[in-house]
Amino acid sequence: MRELLVVRHGLVHNPQGVAYGRLPGFHLAERGREEAAQAAAFLTSFPPGKVHHSPLERAVETAAIVAAPHGAPLCVDHRLIEDDGSEPPEAVAARMRSFWEDWLATGSERDYAVSHREPIRALLLDLAGIDVAAHLRDLAQFPLGTAGVYRVRAAGSRPVIDRVFEPPS
Repeated sequence: MRELLVVRHGLVHNPQGVAYGRLPGFHLAERGREEAAQAAAFLTSFPPGKVHHSPLERAVETAAIVAAPHGAPLCVDHRLIEDDGSEPPEAVAARMRSFWEDWLATGSERDYAVSHREPIRALLLDLAGIDVAAHLRDLAQFPLGTAGVYRVRAAGSRPVIDRVFEPPS
């Protein structure tokens, strides 16, 4: 069964509390690097063919950390970028669904996708058949801490979604 392991980037260094969204220059904090390393340790049993990732620094850094134990190639995909704050939830879900469908058509048996909380949650909600607009900000549906991992297995018309890793706080 094909599977995509969807990873949220680690904690960001943001001492000023800036609402950074898509702003450049926001890298992982030391704690974020530790979280990504914990996710990488968990993922050693799940070697990927490729690691797809958002172009933003925090996702690039997380992708490099989780790919390193496997020597997996890194592949930037702009569809995995953060929500810009004005993008409607349905549009976020549509671009993430586009990524999913392309991955189904051309991806490896197992790959990783490193992205951001809202895009990941939009994908999971959409794939689960849950109204994205109504539930995107409802964190009870698919909670996702920094460096958390969900596994999405392609299984017929409705993928199977499991929360498989959350770094200890």
